[in-house]
Amino acid sequence: MQPPHPGLPLSGSTLGNPTMKKSLIALAALMTTGAALAQSNVTLYGRVDLSVGNLKDKVKNTSTTQMFQGGDGGLTTSRWGLRGTEDLGGGLKAAFKLENRFNADTGASQDPYFKGESSLSLMGGFGEVKLGRSTTVYDDVRGLGQSRDVFDSAFTASSNGVFKSGGDYASRFDNKISYYSPNMGGFYAGIDVSLDEKAGVSQDKYAFKAGYKQKEFEVALAHQNEKDKSDKYTALAAMYDFGSFSVSGAYNQRKGSAANGDDSEYALGVTVPVGAWAFSGGYAYSKTKDSAGGAKNGKASGFALGATYALSKRTRLYAGYRDVVVKNNVGAKTKDERLVAFGMRHDF
Repeated sequence: MQPPHPGLPLSGSTLGNPTMKKSLIALAALMTTGAALAQSNVTLYGRVDLSVGNLKDKVKNTSTTQMFQGGDGGLTTSRWGLRGTEDLGGGLKAAFKLENRFNADTGASQDPYFKGESSLSLMGGFGEVKLGRSTTVYDDVRGLGQSRDVFDSAFTASSNGVFKSGGDYASRFDNKISYYSPNMGGFYAGIDVSLDEKAGVSQDKYAFKAGYKQKEFEVALAHQNEKDKSDKYTALAAMYDFGSFSVSGAYNQRKGSAANGDDSEYALGVTVPVGAWAFSGGYAYSKTKDSAGGAKNGKASGFALGATYALSKRTRLYAGYRDVVVKNNVGAKTKDERLVAFGMRHDF
């Protein structure tokens, strides 16, 4: 029997057939689901990053050969996530993102479970409003300043102590309300407010950024205030792509508590692409001063080199070298560390 034409009314005899009723209900449900799927999408994505190498500290007189999860001795921490958008019509979109971080060498999930991000957004011509946990706009600018410094990775010259000689910032806020402006002729801005959700004295944290971006060039300024630690951070960063090579640089400043003192931090990086290869190097320096009694005063420097080779758009091999030296207020070394590692990263 031919099904009734969808544009014509059903006859009484057709509606009286129980089997046909069930079929029509199922068809209607399927058509409704299909329409909903046409307006929204959900993507499963992820990354696995592992390396093998050696970590040596001359001060502690230790040397360890080990497998590193990417965040400790590779390009990036391994992760998997779900993200999706729904077209609400009228230029509006709803979006979500849930991202787990895990140690691929042991299979252990990092805490909290969705450490990378747990957010819900509304987007339109006005920009984007985002709620939940995600990176701060200050972290975006700080990352820009290190983007050409050995791939902003565990090998980056400023990592593992150089930019933490006195204290360091929160790269993500919980309970965060964010607004990101649309692109306005290359100019952009963003602001974060993190609610402490505690009765009594408010210790809400906030951050903001403003920048300008064109194809080859980007510069941005950001500030972050962490009232719970009495720390205030300011960063100025830039990147320029000359085609045959690109460079990035940053100046970061932390105004801290009397106990932690103040930090001044500098970083410079360069990346040179050659076919499937990319070669990169970086240098970073920091100084901490004005801590109570000079207890946390000190200096730190880092030097790094690295290379990647793209086996495909999703898989790359890499090697990296990082040298970090940290000195205390009397000039004695508290860290003299070398990292050498070789690894592979796969995106899906």
